[in-house]
Amino acid sequence: MKPKSDCIACLVERTKYECDMALDDDREKIFALKEFIAFLVEHLDKEKKSPAFFGTEREKIIKKRSGAKDPHKAVKRRSNEVAKGLLPEAYRFYNATGNNIEALIRIAAAANSMEYGVKGYSYDDDIFKGDFVRTLNEKLNWNMDFIISAIQGRKKILYLTDNAGEIFFDAFVIRKLIEMGKEVVVSPKNAPVINDATTEDLREAIASVGIQSGGMLKVIPSGSCIGVSLEEAEEEFMDMFSDDRYLVIAKGMGNYEAISEFEAEPELGLKGRLVYILRAKCEPIASSIGVKRGELVAKLV
Repeated sequence: MKPKSDCIACLVERTKYECDMALDDDREKIFALKEFIAFLVEHLDKEKKSPAFFGTEREKIIKKRSGAKDPHKAVKRRSNEVAKGLLPEAYRFYNATGNNIEALIRIAAAANSMEYGVKGYSYDDDIFKGDFVRTLNEKLNWNMDFIISAIQGRKKILYLTDNAGEIFFDAFVIRKLIEMGKEVVVSPKNAPVINDATTEDLREAIASVGIQSGGMLKVIPSGSCIGVSLEEAEEEFMDMFSDDRYLVIAKGMGNYEAISEFEAEPELGLKGRLVYILRAKCEPIASSIGVKRGELVAKLV
């Protein structure tokens, strides 16, 4: 997805939000904003540069100026604890639903509500805890028959994760996919970037739902960029990403922003085997997908 005019305002506002989180000195915040805005202006007209590309550079700037390896560590820890406490609700919802695949898609999409710092989108842990069951039953905008058929028809799944907190619900979904006989490769980040789940977050999440590493589960990180970068992803990940035996489930807006820029490239062969699952938290993404802002979305490309 190419940046829209709304994306520019959101990227700058998100930079200020993260500066306030990571930096105490207002002069350092100004320098960080200046550096990011200069990068934005320099690269905005270049081909195939999604909002996720600019967000990744923003994170590098803030890490460099703050000296913090993971500026979002406290937020991620809080999200993980909130999600862990809500897992029993996910179990109850799944067990009470007749269509197991629909239940898993709903859990995965509802979990993508856990996001901070998006312009025009308000998230609060306490509100999410109180509304989680209602969120699971919200309208889901999805091409149901195609997605169910895609999941049933493939034995191998490459699951690209998104946020911390959300990763605990993803772990539940992955466990159920394994119980359906699927071989699942799960791809978190191999280093901190925004509040995305890392391999460390994933280890905690899969332990909490009783999955053992090995066997039907393999972990191959997608890199340390927001979304997926074809230039920076390692060969092992790219081998599976381009392997047409795998159904690719891509969680969250960052993955949509990045992957939608190259999803049609024939050498990747993603058509018919790529599913985006997310909450459309901003107007540019909602418009790009063809849904209403705020909706839970599952889309098979």
